[in-house]
Amino acid sequence: MFCKDIVTDGGICDECRTKTEYLKIPQTARDINHQCFKKLDKCISFYYYKDIVRDSILYAKYKSCAHFLDGFEEITGVDFGRLCEENNIDEIISMPAHKSKFYTNEYDLPQQMALRIAKNNGLRYNKDLVTKIKKTKNQHDLSLTERKSNLKGAFELNGEVKGKNILIIDDIISTGYSLEEVAACLKKGGASAVMAITFAYNKL
Repeated sequence: MFCKDIVTDGGICDECRTKTEYLKIPQTARDINHQCFKKLDKCISFYYYKDIVRDSILYAKYKSCAHFLDGFEEITGVDFGRLCEENNIDEIISMPAHKSKFYTNEYDLPQQMALRIAKNNGLRYNKDLVTKIKKTKNQHDLSLTERKSNLKGAFELNGEVKGKNILIIDDIISTGYSLEEVAACLKKGGASAVMAITFAYNKL
């Protein structure tokens, strides 16, 4: 998953497993709680976005996501099926990308992660439940204030969510504004609860 070497068992070699050990977010701190979260009920993340974790995500987004997908569930140490059952999740979605992204060479990593989790755990992935209708600027190029306004009105609900519990999958969380905007869109449509899971946390 990190070094692209051949392994005989699992998705991570012993050397990389040792290197990532210190990048783990402590169990007691995995529930990320940004001040902006008013509609998002819960957000869990597993690794700090730095060093080989950062490198692996960037490689997955811009080169090939195959190795990352083979290992990310294993290295979180979480039973996603059980987690969804405990939180009464009805549907899984990924962080929506604008249609213009489909014409670039960038992989939609959150979508691939959500598909893998749904497939491996017998869960429903709803690709088009929320779509991104506004082409926004790259969040990492903006100030914290600009990031928030950049996402206003960016997402649209395309299905019935009244009374449902929805899980959003994303690769990285930084400010949390994107997840909060999607959660607000879902809550406006009547969703009972919205939870998010991200692989890495970019603590600004």
